[in-house]
Amino acid sequence: MNETEQDILDTMNQVIREEKGMRVTINSSLKDANLDSFGYTVLFLELDDKYNIFIDVPVGEDPYATIDWDTITVREVIERCM
Repeated sequence: MNETEQDILDTMNQVIREEKGMRVTINSSLKDANLDSFGYTVLFLELDDKYNIFIDVPVGEDPYATIDWDTITVREVIERCM
């Protein structure tokens, strides 16, 4: 894992901790964070604020519809941030 990926993972785990979730690794499923729906929303809002992960989503479309919540991995979230 490179430094940028580690920084993103650290950011994710900080938000997850604040939202009372479980720490994740780059190889985790995002579901492993065990957040409630509000916690996942906060996580993605924080990531979008810092890394513009929804920049490619057209205005007026739901950015969360681009996420497969059942299968997304932490690695995939990190890739969206890069």
